Amino acid sequence: MKKLLLNYKSINCALFLMLVGANTLSGQTVVQETFGTTAVPIANNYSGATSTPSVSYLTNVAGYASVDLNGTDGFLNFMPNTTTGANRVSVVGALPSGSGMNGALHSNTNLITWNFNMKASRLSTNIFSSSTGFPVNKYFSGVVLCSTTGTVISNGTGPGSGYAVTLQKSINNATSGKASIYLIKFSNGIGDVVGEASVVTKLIESPELAQIPSSITTSNNLSIKVTYNPTVDVWELYYREDPITPTPIAFVDPTTGTFTLGGTATDVPPTTPMTSYGFVAGLQSSTSTANSYQFDNFKISLSAPPAYTAPPTIANRQVFNSTSNPTVGSLVATGSNIKWYSTLTGGTAIAASTPLTYSTYYGSQTVNNVESTRIATQAFVGDTGLRTLPLYESFASYNIGDKLIQMNNGASAATLENPGTGLGAWSITPSTNITDDVLIVASPTWTNTVLPAAAGNAISFVGSGIDPELKFTNTTTGKLFSSFVFNIVDAPVAIVASTTNPNYSTPTGFYSFSSDSIDPVTSLVVTNYAADVMFRKNITTGKYNLGLSKSNNGDECVWSPTEFDFNTQHVVVISYENIGNADPLQQVANLWIDPATTTQPAATLSQNNPTTSITRDHLDRIKLLQASSTSTPTLIIDEIRVANNWSQALGGVALGLINNSISNLTIYPNPVSNGKLFISSSSNLEKDVVIYTTLGQQVLQDKTVSEAINVSNLSQGTYFVKITEAGLTTTKKLIIN
Repeated sequence: MKKLLLNYKSINCALFLMLVGANTLSGQTVVQETFGTTAVPIANNYSGATSTPSVSYLTNVAGYASVDLNGTDGFLNFMPNTTTGANRVSVVGALPSGSGMNGALHSNTNLITWNFNMKASRLSTNIFSSSTGFPVNKYFSGVVLCSTTGTVISNGTGPGSGYAVTLQKSINNATSGKASIYLIKFSNGIGDVVGEASVVTKLIESPELAQIPSSITTSNNLSIKVTYNPTVDVWELYYREDPITPTPIAFVDPTTGTFTLGGTATDVPPTTPMTSYGFVAGLQSSTSTANSYQFDNFKISLSAPPAYTAPPTIANRQVFNSTSNPTVGSLVATGSNIKWYSTLTGGTAIAASTPLTYSTYYGSQTVNNVESTRIATQAFVGDTGLRTLPLYESFASYNIGDKLIQMNNGASAATLENPGTGLGAWSITPSTNITDDVLIVASPTWTNTVLPAAAGNAISFVGSGIDPELKFTNTTTGKLFSSFVFNIVDAPVAIVASTTNPNYSTPTGFYSFSSDSIDPVTSLVVTNYAADVMFRKNITTGKYNLGLSKSNNGDECVWSPTEFDFNTQHVVVISYENIGNADPLQQVANLWIDPATTTQPAATLSQNNPTTSITRDHLDRIKLLQASSTSTPTLIIDEIRVANNWSQALGGVALGLINNSISNLTIYPNPVSNGKLFISSSSNLEKDVVIYTTLGQQVLQDKTVSEAINVSNLSQGTYFVKITEAGLTTTKKLIIN
């Protein structure tokens, strides 16, 4: 477990409500608090009239919290005032003695369960690290499950140790902007200012939450359950994202309903008895409701510990190469009697011989007939088979937030046998640079009119990193065309002026046809670029040019006379002609910017005679380029097509884009939800039916006249159905639910 040293300043640091009171509670409920039905302002304390047993609360800073109305029920509301400035604030109360729960948690014989609601009206601004645990001027919120003292802030008198659940930025927040739920263990209070001996350990981080809070009406509305099993010292965190409508958002009973497992951890609690619990938040001086936090329905209960089997050790992502024909049995887990499922709960185990797909699997182990909690792993299966032309990449089958390339065992020039495996058919040429930041993102609303409507997601990258490749059948003669739609969002922050032309940034390529060869002297892999799309920023005007190079050489690049504004959408088509011709003047690179017709017009830019004589005897891939943090801008690229002619490159005959030549052709229902697809036409003759993924991979072939096509074995998603009848062919988009 990673320990983080967190220190707090001694000034105005936190408002923390502690419960103080000690009535014996019979039965399985240790304490329960609903915060009443009457609005009660809190200064230095609050008498919990509705708590069971009756409890009094103490705050570490006056004037920061209140018990507000929430329909017919109250909730604890943290809202900053304008008199004290930015603070960590807390409300704390004492756990009742004689409740049946032993304060020394490990000494209990019962399962201990905490249930509560919490929500944030704004996104947290910090994440766990050695320097940003719970700092002043950062937004966060938390529920202290238990503490050895009534002081939980590290700059207080005699700060305690214990466990808390916090709502903070996820580890992947820089990409997703989302938050996660954390189970933490703290000692010497919670804090991070130099001079305070606070130590915080992250035990569990949940998957990212779907809801990104931005106001009081779009909060994270959470029901949370934490359990501790003292017989095996196992902690489990469960959560549920409840509806955020209607307004005001109502809390849902956190002791009932279905929860998602956020994670498990093994940890032995301190031997010092736990005496207190409470609520904590990082607040700033604005009194806007958009900066507030709410808590409700806190409950600690005891129950007989269930039969328990520890979950197996499973990596959250596993990468495979399609050449090894991986199956479910290829998934790796440390444990015994491992079984894999397609669902988190229920269902039947998947046969080990089932081929792996790009999907999430759930593994568990069973000991003495007791199944463990299932642990999720995402399988990435790189398709190393060469794509045939025409090809179409819409990024529809990938999840937003995933990396286009999954690094497998640290690919590098020294470990060529362990290349990065990509989503779909994407791959890389191993190099010493194994940093990947080509990410799957949601497609913008593309407004181009020359290409068919976009389907699926998109990719985004910026700066330096590996260069993903999409390989296709080797082309040694003729022409290649490729189109894509893109948006250059902005220029690098640390952009560097070109040494040859200081009015512009250093030219950089970002999309190219290419091939690889082996240097006969060094035996290293050499990339041979062709029809390379390049970028440079005009430092004076703040706009940019697009250029074309036959060699990825910025000094030999030809540039468009038109300059473009950042954050605007464009369509680019490139071609390379006379591949394999020994005369470099016969090999021509072309580039079209925003062509307005599906009929091939004159090229915007052409290049056949750069300073360095260039010939290419073959081309077999397109390559995305991440040259430098000071030259490669932030790009979004989508709708990639590669073909041997202009029409196919513009979607004229590519999958999903073929004409409607079969009279009155209809496929129904669409979407398909019952596994049966019907196809009809005017002539109603026999039809050859082939179904492809959006990556162009064939997944089904059949014939029909009027009977249904069985598509029940296809996973949910988007497909293309290619239908041929009496020599005519039409392709339609199909959605499987």
